[in-house]
Amino acid sequence: MDVYNLPEYIETHLSGTRFNFKIPTNPNKEYRSERRNIIKIGYKLLLSNLKGNNFIKNDFLNENIYIIWKESFQKASNNATRLWQTTFAVLKLPVIIKNAKPFDENYRTFDIKEGNQKKNRYVEIIKLRHSFNSKVHNYMNFTIELVIGKKNDGRNIQYSLEYIKKACS
Repeated sequence: MDVYNLPEYIETHLSGTRFNFKIPTNPNKEYRSERRNIIKIGYKLLLSNLKGNNFIKNDFLNENIYIIWKESFQKASNNATRLWQTTFAVLKLPVIIKNAKPFDENYRTFDIKEGNQKKNRYVEIIKLRHSFNSKVHNYMNFTIELVIGKKNDGRNIQYSLEYIKKACS
């Protein structure tokens, strides 16, 4: 990874808007609150831009993936604060949800974890991936895993975003 050329901040916008953000790239804990604030604003703006239709269609599944504040933001506000890549992914959520696809044939599981997955009443977990690619900056070449929880009513909920350290695209 092009760590030596990694800027102090990644400047980007929320997909579908002109609202700009500066994501701190420093992995130290003291930057998590700054990234948490970006994630909170990003989710609020995204849900506002969806104008009550809080879903984005995934091309691979050919199904809507719902973004639910209580479930989607809650998990992201805990996980996506750790690394700038996952904070960046929150701001690119519409692109990720639309274009994510399986990494292998084991992308669906009925193994629901204790805690939030059980509490949210998921009956299936779906893991899809999306890779960001840049010819200009090596540090912008990374893969994000989109974790979707399927409810017993058939709705797919965006549950988590995870940075994949070493993934093939």
